[in-house]
Amino acid sequence: MPRAVLIFLGLAALGVAGAWLTDHPGVVSMQWGGRQIETSTAFAATALLLLLTLAAALYRFWRWLVSSPLALSNLRAEGRRRKGYQALSSGLVAVAAGDVGQAKKLARRTAQLLDEPSLTLLLSAQAAQLDGDEAAAKMHFQAMADRPDTEFLGLRGLLVQARRDGDRAGALALARRAHALRPDTPWVGQELFALEAASGDWAAAEKTLTQSVKRKLLSGDQAARRQAIVLFEQARDANDRGESKQALELARKAHAQLPGFPPASALAGRLMGSGGDDRKARRLLQTAWRTAPHPDILAAWLDIHPTDEPEARLEAVQKLVAETQEHPESRMAVAAAALQAGEYDQARVRLKALMEQAPTAKVARLIADLEEAERGDGAQARQWLRQAAALPADAIWVCTDCGRQNGDWAAHCPDCGNFDRFTWRAPSGAGAVLPYAAGGEVSEAVEEDAVEVEILPPDVEPAPART
Repeated sequence: MPRAVLIFLGLAALGVAGAWLTDHPGVVSMQWGGRQIETSTAFAATALLLLLTLAAALYRFWRWLVSSPLALSNLRAEGRRRKGYQALSSGLVAVAAGDVGQAKKLARRTAQLLDEPSLTLLLSAQAAQLDGDEAAAKMHFQAMADRPDTEFLGLRGLLVQARRDGDRAGALALARRAHALRPDTPWVGQELFALEAASGDWAAAEKTLTQSVKRKLLSGDQAARRQAIVLFEQARDANDRGESKQALELARKAHAQLPGFPPASALAGRLMGSGGDDRKARRLLQTAWRTAPHPDILAAWLDIHPTDEPEARLEAVQKLVAETQEHPESRMAVAAAALQAGEYDQARVRLKALMEQAPTAKVARLIADLEEAERGDGAQARQWLRQAAALPADAIWVCTDCGRQNGDWAAHCPDCGNFDRFTWRAPSGAGAVLPYAAGGEVSEAVEEDAVEVEILPPDVEPAPART
């Protein structure tokens, strides 16, 4: 639009000038080579305009002759660049499709056409990885890591290779270097934290975690859980070194950070009790039991109530579970303690409720012990032990990634090595839940492959088995 306006104004100016010359005729006289040349002013102005136009055209033609080799060179370079990017995109598609030969061929063509090492090195490294040539892939990633513009990308490739090769020390060094380059990248902070935690350097892991929290790279719940785990592991290390005071402080912080984490609560309560502060220890463990009843908390509770008297142990357990008596773990704890104290009726009431609420193999084994202790009925006890195999397995720490079962919670799975994957639950593939009635003796009915078991009142004779 501005250009059209300028052209219009120029034509208008020429028209005005022509009209002015017409209204003001004159004569232009010029002497050249002994000759006198006279012409009208309008003709002289027109001739001058034509001369200037011809000079401008000749100048542009000269500029084109001078610049044409460079223009042709740029045109050829643009064509090579376009073909190079086409080869690069096709190479990435070949890598994604798993076509090794095509990927390597296009990587070489990309290197020939494009003068951009960052892109060609990436494609070459991916093609080498696809071909299983880890040495070549490492060479390409190292070349990328040595260039400032591709250093971060190369470090990531080398880090993946180091993790795959089991080189934890090398992976940790690479992760720290990548974190120094881009601390705001979420995966870098998580990878560095995981490697530092795996190496047992919990102080460094805590520092990395704190930085990630400040940069808001972790959600609130995830950050709180990881902070509690780091504090708990530091508490365990301090306790192993005999630094009980520091261990207690760290364990209390872990419990406060994540009250529903039984290992930390149990350790904090046990350390408080061993330090002579039984009142605070009992209060902490009771709070932890109300939040997440767990055998670890029960064990710590009994540790601060040391006694060889079964009746005293039963009383201690009842105090712990006073506010959560209907929880399966509470009923299990009271049933086991009542059985040891000879309170068979109380044990039977709890076991009956458990068979209706959450029947497990452990409940069946406790019923077997009850039958043996109260009645001396070895046959009924053996039958209950057989039934235990058909009931859901007892809860245990299970790795959600690989299924590894552990007696104690661990920050890393010994099999798959993943962080914070243990949950307290029954293993998968547990037995089927069987129907049960009121507490007492056992009768069995077998029909084809189905087995039904009843706990009958003590004064009712068991029904004969059907075959």
